[in-house]
Amino acid sequence: MIPRRKWNRFKASLRDFFFSEDEDGIQDGPRRPAGSGGFFNNAQHSTLHNSTMTAVHGNQYNFSSTEGDRNMIVTQIMNLLSQHIIRGAAHDSSARDPPPRCHPETRVKLIDRITAWFEGQSSLELLLWITGPAGVGKSAVVQTFAEYLVKSHRLGASVFLSRPNKRDNPHGVFITIAYQLATRIEAYRDYIVERLRLDPELPSRGMQAQFMAFLIEPFVEKKIGAGGKRWGILLDGLDELRGSDAQCEIIRLISSFAQEHPNAPLIWIIASRPESHISNMFEDDEVGRSYWSEYIPIDSTEACADVERFLRSSFKMTQKKFRHCVSSDWPSNTDFLKLTAAASGLFVYAQVVMQFIGDSHHADPMARLEALLSVIDRSNAFPTQENPFVHLDALYHEILSSIPTTVWPTTKQLLGVAIYGGEITLGPIRNDLGANFLTLRGTSILFGITRNTVYASLDKSRSTLKIPDWKVAHKKPLTFLHASFSDYLKDSKRSRDFNVGSEEDVETEVILRLLEIWNRCCGDDIATSSVVLAWHQYCSELTDKFSSRANEKFHSNLFHDTIFHLIGAMYDISYNTKESPALAPLWKVHMRKFCYFLTGDNLSYLVDGMMDISPESRHIGFLRKVQLKDLEFGHLDWKEMSPAYSRIGKRRRFSEKTDMIHRPRSNAELTTFVSELESLQERSPELVVYIVGGVARERVAVFKRPLKEGATDYDDFMHYIIPYPE
Repeated sequence: MIPRRKWNRFKASLRDFFFSEDEDGIQDGPRRPAGSGGFFNNAQHSTLHNSTMTAVHGNQYNFSSTEGDRNMIVTQIMNLLSQHIIRGAAHDSSARDPPPRCHPETRVKLIDRITAWFEGQSSLELLLWITGPAGVGKSAVVQTFAEYLVKSHRLGASVFLSRPNKRDNPHGVFITIAYQLATRIEAYRDYIVERLRLDPELPSRGMQAQFMAFLIEPFVEKKIGAGGKRWGILLDGLDELRGSDAQCEIIRLISSFAQEHPNAPLIWIIASRPESHISNMFEDDEVGRSYWSEYIPIDSTEACADVERFLRSSFKMTQKKFRHCVSSDWPSNTDFLKLTAAASGLFVYAQVVMQFIGDSHHADPMARLEALLSVIDRSNAFPTQENPFVHLDALYHEILSSIPTTVWPTTKQLLGVAIYGGEITLGPIRNDLGANFLTLRGTSILFGITRNTVYASLDKSRSTLKIPDWKVAHKKPLTFLHASFSDYLKDSKRSRDFNVGSEEDVETEVILRLLEIWNRCCGDDIATSSVVLAWHQYCSELTDKFSSRANEKFHSNLFHDTIFHLIGAMYDISYNTKESPALAPLWKVHMRKFCYFLTGDNLSYLVDGMMDISPESRHIGFLRKVQLKDLEFGHLDWKEMSPAYSRIGKRRRFSEKTDMIHRPRSNAELTTFVSELESLQERSPELVVYIVGGVARERVAVFKRPLKEGATDYDDFMHYIIPYPE
């Protein structure tokens, strides 16, 4: 699901865009009037203040604006929708540049069969499943066909999923398809603008509801594009999508659409590994009638010939690139045949081999080939059905073995976050780690790694990774050139000493680092007023000597992300009854200073989380239960000992509610605040309070005050944090 903070901002922005404060509106959104004549049946020259009306006639959407430019409205909604797509998933995205594509003169017969199927308008199957083992070149086939469809102006949408590169959110699949279709089909774009105007909550709905709104309604009910050309929808790497249930649901939705609506102008291609749950779905009798399949084997005659053709062409390019140090008869026929035999039709092996040999940072392709041939000789094995990656694994082992043992722990940290970072979730509502810490620079700050050390630790792995330049490392993550490398690193049987551990291992290490960084910047000798400065100094020491506005903004974002994630980490550590290595640094957190930097949402999040922890977990001593009558307030002030509470702020019409934080900012406000606390003590002396923190003089008291009898909903409480040194 979309994280709550991001989704709230999306809804608020969308509603605020369409409705100004002085409009009289209905909370659940505009109502569509009955009748076939649009919003006002038979009405003429009707206007609404600062709004856009859309009349639908068949597959045409006619807009009329009064006080706004239609283009501005379309741009605004497309921008808002783009916030929830799977970024970097399109066939021409810079995140995939250069994308894997079929080498010239390879996969010719396969591409011809796919093209003939697509062009056959009388075809009964409107869904193609391209399948085969990892590394056979499925993505290259889909990429090549996507580029073919672009040339003929028939590409509707392309979604290239990647688990290691964090393009794996099932909730974003149909949003991404809708966004791309809207950029290519004007009538569909008009439909999307109108649909989101009427229902701003749509992107938060489940996949089935999204599929209905984004695909069935426009192309079946509204008949957009009916009678015209057909558009290809390409979905590559379905097996890399998060969750097998979501993968199966997508197959079910698409296959049903293809079978039940053969006249819709959409043709579907899904590419995936033949995982058992995916194969079972396609073998189902209902699904089976809607698709045609292409299986790409590893060692077929065609595959072996294509790999040989790719290697010959790649060696010629390497000869040109290094013409001063490579002879024209290199490599020898014996060496070339040994290499093609090791590849055995596996395209990913051939690609990694040529990236390894032609690495510009080593600039000695002849020596690199000799090293590679030695690896093949030492492996003393041949690819089999049970172990088709024997030579690929040997190559990955050789690449990683070149990393100095003193550097490997740093490389392992960076690779671990690159693989698992997007799957780590913290706290009671399981928030993900967020985009900032997943960038290369964010990860380096998390682990306290300097810029020079980052690149030194990754240098030997350039043939397997896409490493962003430091100028954009605050925007881009470390990515894998192929999923087979991340598969290798996660499988301890294959990678052995180079295994990066489990998701749980990486999550524990991330939590430890968040706590260590915070305790460093918020320790005994650092005043509350100096915490932010200490944070920026810490970040600057690791990144750049010279500050810039972009750097400062990025570091500030990381500061607030750290606070948010630490709340989740505190919950997870305290909730877990097992001993955690993060318990010791958790006890060192100065809770009073920490709470000083909370926003209203974070304050409520912390209070709810701490009070939700089961009694059995509280034996760790980080929390202690008391009652409101036990508290004293004489030590409070309106500066560093300032109490605070949060509550739902006043809702603007059609805007999302947000938690507002209240702190006294003068002696008079403090007096009023304390008076209200003492009054609450008299009325509710037995209200449950928890004392939180391991450092006695830095503890805080947290509690929730119900605003009405029998309060149960989140909106029915005020959340309090009171500095409470002991």
